[in-house]
Amino acid sequence: MLGQHSDMNMDSRDNFKQTIFTYYKNISADLIPLTLLSSLCDKIADYYYDQYTRFRQQYPKSTKRYSAFQLKDIDHPQTKKIVVGFFKNELGTKYRDNSKLLLGMTDKELEDFEQWWYDFERL
Repeated sequence: MLGQHSDMNMDSRDNFKQTIFTYYKNISADLIPLTLLSSLCDKIADYYYDQYTRFRQQYPKSTKRYSAFQLKDIDHPQTKKIVVGFFKNELGTKYRDNSKLLLGMTDKELEDFEQWWYDFERL
């Protein structure tokens, strides 16, 4: 059927956020205040909702892929950048502990990621 992909509805931004929030809440084990975690998840949900909306238009044959947030996107470097940037902005020099917790990184892995992102942005 022609156009069947475009008829598939996309989840709401709130559904995106709920999926992301549930994932990170389980990881954080209540070590990160819920208001802080919720604000972070808003930023991530906004980013991916905008991306999925654009990708649905750009890749009409992939409408199903971009109909609901997929947790595999949590591992994308952009997500990691959002997490680290958010905690840097909110917590200043104390950003590392929360970043490492949510991203499942050691000090060295976080340092390597930040260096990789710094280098990536300068390509």
